[in-house]
Amino acid sequence: MKHDFAAGASASLNKTITAMETFLEDKRDRPTRGLRDYLSAQLGDLAVKWYRHGFSRGHRESKKRSRHGRIPRVLRYDATREFFTDDERTVHLKSTLKKKRSEA
Repeated sequence: MKHDFAAGASASLNKTITAMETFLEDKRDRPTRGLRDYLSAQLGDLAVKWYRHGFSRGHRESKKRSRHGRIPRVLRYDATREFFTDDERTVHLKSTLKKKRSEA
């Protein structure tokens, strides 16, 4: 009976990990043990991906809404954040605004 629960939990973790790997386009080999830790690492990778996306989006929105201020075309920042429980990472962020055709 207990073995059935473990198999079900493992299958559930594997389905979630498969979905995460597909979304993150991750081609690494999956471990046979320690699936919960591996899933936690995948969730951290997902959080970093969305953090980068939000950083770039914020840069573009600032440029769009700026009337008189000068927004740098290239913005770089190193952020250290806790992206998942007890998973502190330093992420190197870079956002580049496209040049307008009239500026070229």
